Amino acid sequence: MSSLHRRLRSLPRGLLPLYAGTIATRLGTFVVPYLTLYLSQDRGLSLSVTGRIIAAGGVGLLLGNLAGGWLADRVGRKTALLFALVINAAGMVLLGSGLPSATAYALALALASVGGGMYTPAANAWIADLTEGAGRQLAYTVNYICINVGMGLGPLLGGMLAAASFHWLFIGDVATTAVCAAFIASASGRTRRVRSGHDAPAPSMKLSPTTLAVLAFCSASFFIIAPLMGLEYAVPLFVGTVLHEPLVLVGLVYTVNATCILLLGLPLERAVAGRDPLLMMALAGVLWAMGLSVLAVGLSASALLLCTFLWTLGEMLGSVVVPTFVANRVDEDVRGRFLAVPDAMRSLAAIVAPIALGLVWERQGFGTVLAVLIATPLIGSALYGVAWAIRGRSAR
Repeated sequence: MSSLHRRLRSLPRGLLPLYAGTIATRLGTFVVPYLTLYLSQDRGLSLSVTGRIIAAGGVGLLLGNLAGGWLADRVGRKTALLFALVINAAGMVLLGSGLPSATAYALALALASVGGGMYTPAANAWIADLTEGAGRQLAYTVNYICINVGMGLGPLLGGMLAAASFHWLFIGDVATTAVCAAFIASASGRTRRVRSGHDAPAPSMKLSPTTLAVLAFCSASFFIIAPLMGLEYAVPLFVGTVLHEPLVLVGLVYTVNATCILLLGLPLERAVAGRDPLLMMALAGVLWAMGLSVLAVGLSASALLLCTFLWTLGEMLGSVVVPTFVANRVDEDVRGRFLAVPDAMRSLAAIVAPIALGLVWERQGFGTVLAVLIATPLIGSALYGVAWAIRGRSAR
């Protein structure tokens, strides 16, 4: 039996329902890659209005992150996950119906996004509760691979559904959410004991040096994750209005992303195990900038697919290093709330990116959009690099 196989078999069996549910719900990511086109072409809204609607989804994600982390600590991870899935499905049903105004679409997307935002911190807390030591980073890596297995196949299927009718996207999303809920509900017991009354200690939320370090580390991750949120907005428009390629190319981008994660996720986890998190995040920013620079030079379908391979490496580093860093440094009773912080940075990026890039695109064109996307991860890389240098000097 290989070393990797032994490590995978050592993961707690209690993670299996979560992993299966994650694959199912991520397979239903039909809506996100095509939402810009749905709103602008099928609903006839302008790009600037579309950007504001998508930003409303980012607001919902942010609120959901905060609520999900708190709820996971108060009522347990399983209950929080099921509640999140119900809210997400309700929002998708509304979003796929004929709503009367842009405001109504924004509110429907915000509701769906609240559920989506609640899911991740509760799931990350579930993983942290059942793992420790070196196994924790491996467990987060496997979860990340499960996310991207679904997201790699979902957009391809979504492209075929969208070609028939955009409304099939929402039907598929709700169906896969129901499958995920069934897997989560099948999990036995809780991942942690929910304490109440006199047994419940006051959560340790003081701004200790460790707490401040965790918050600073997570805040800087905004610049590493922001390009991903920007690409979710820009790639469908780039494919449809700049390259004039079939929409299936959008699905191929997600497939390349997921294939890289599936093939390289576990080897990369092994390579970064025990390495300095600050340096790994600085490297993630550099990889992001390199990938986006390829697209800026090529401006073609092949350049888009090649750049996806490069920035995926940066995405993988950040997605594994950040939750592991947080889970290793905070107490169990506040783990959900602290693990919500990096998700909140992602949601903040989902608010800022579509608004900013929509305005830049309309006024300056796609070239300037790419310049902004390249500069953003370089800022994050610089922040982590400076922090690493300061820490080394303090130690000496």
